[in-house]
Amino acid sequence: MNKNKIIFVLLLLTLMAPVAYCQEKPESLQIKNIAGTVLSTDSAGNTISIQTDDQRQMAFYVPDKAIITQETHNIGLMDIEKSDSVTMRYYISPSSQYTVVSIVDNKSVVNE
Repeated sequence: MNKNKIIFVLLLLTLMAPVAYCQEKPESLQIKNIAGTVLSTDSAGNTISIQTDDQRQMAFYVPDKAIITQETHNIGLMDIEKSDSVTMRYYISPSSQYTVVSIVDNKSVVNE
């Protein structure tokens, strides 16, 4: 292979690399809603597991940009406790992972 072909291939690979690592934005994916009871949270691993009303157990990835609220206050994933009632907006990522867009912790509403 001559020098020009090698340079061309390397240039082509350099231009294609960012496209290969691009992920679809949540806005272009179908957003779903689900409610359930918290089984566990892992702040270090950015995950939350819930049990839905129909007894399904589901695990979600919670990215740093996810919005988590309780009443009108923003809270962190570490503030959600086991057995809290939550409503989640999520999408299924290209890697088939449930990814959270927002979580509403209904703890204060349930306890009233």
